[in-house]
Amino acid sequence: MVISLQEVINGDISDLIHNSISRFSCRDNDVETFLKSKAFDFEVRNKSRTYLIMENAGLIGYFTLSMKALQFSADVSKNIIKSIDGFSKDSSAVGIILIGQFGKDKVLAKDIDGSKLFDICIDVVYQAQTIVGGRFVMLECQDIESVISFYKRKGFMFLQYDERDKYLQMVRRL
Repeated sequence: MVISLQEVINGDISDLIHNSISRFSCRDNDVETFLKSKAFDFEVRNKSRTYLIMENAGLIGYFTLSMKALQFSADVSKNIIKSIDGFSKDSSAVGIILIGQFGKDKVLAKDIDGSKLFDICIDVVYQAQTIVGGRFVMLECQDIESVISFYKRKGFMFLQYDERDKYLQMVRRL
């Protein structure tokens, strides 16, 4: 079952969810910290939307979506820029759906394939695309081969490095 954090804030199931969030443990400390320390604030301020993937055992994973202005670096080819933009090969930036966070609980979901959880995330991305449009989805990840391979298997391709954070920016056509 997928529950949006917005539903938690507006509903009466918050105690159960807050307990599940406090017990969430992820191999990526940044992903875990975001959920526990920043997700509610980002939700209330309309910076992003966080979705919790729940099973009987509790919170097994989550992901966060937002919109981002993707700034193209000088080394991105004009053909790729036109493909992402849809119109112009000379665009310097384009609005894009961003998967800002994605993680699974290392205890509760240790036997669950992350691919299944990511498919849930992509389904919500397609729902967002239906409402607001968009040609591509983007994510930023660390330069770790197993992480990059996972996202490549999910249809993402390397676009560029984010100069500010030194993360890889990967995109996938919707």
